[in-house]
Amino acid sequence: MSTFWLRWRIPILGFSFFVSMITIIGIFVQTNLDQSSGSIDPPTLGPQDIVTKKRYSEALSVALKFFDVQKSGKLINDMIPWRGDSALNDGKYEMLDLSKGMYDAGDHVKFGFPMAFTATVLSWAILEYHSNMILVGELINTRDALKWITDYLVNANPRKNVLYVQVIYINKRNFMKVHLQ
Repeated sequence: MSTFWLRWRIPILGFSFFVSMITIIGIFVQTNLDQSSGSIDPPTLGPQDIVTKKRYSEALSVALKFFDVQKSGKLINDMIPWRGDSALNDGKYEMLDLSKGMYDAGDHVKFGFPMAFTATVLSWAILEYHSNMILVGELINTRDALKWITDYLVNANPRKNVLYVQVIYINKRNFMKVHLQ
C-alpha cells in the first residue's frame, strides 16, 4: 500500500464525510422545497418557511453535534453527556496551549489544514445562512464550533514562520511543526 494513502486516509475520509453530510442536507432541503410547493417550481413564500419545519432543524442540530463530539481540550457547556475533557497537555512541552481544536475523524489526531478548511466552510455557512440558523436556533452553536477551531489555529501559529500542523498524543511529545520560509 502506498505511503500517501497511509498518511492521508483519515483526513480524506473525514473530508468525504463532511462533504457527504453537506450534500445530504442540501438534497433534504431541496426535496422539502419540491414537496412543499407541489411541483418543481420554488415556493413563493421563501426558504424561511422550509427552514422552520421540524425535520430540517433536527437534521441541522444532529449535523452540528458532530462538531461537539470532535472537540478536544477542556470542554465548556458540554452537550454530549458521554464526552469528557481530552488532550489538556497538548503543546505543553513547547509552552503552548494546543489543547483546543477538533479531532479529525475520531482518531485523536488534530490536523491543522482540514481544520482550517472546516473553519472556512463554517464561516461561509454562517454568512450565507445566518437568518436561517437564527430561525432554527443553531447560530450560537455554529459560532461556538467555529470559535473553538479558530482559538486552536491562532495558538498553532505562535510566532512568525512557525506553524503546528498536526498534533497527536502517543509518547508525551508528538507533533509536527513546520518552519515556513
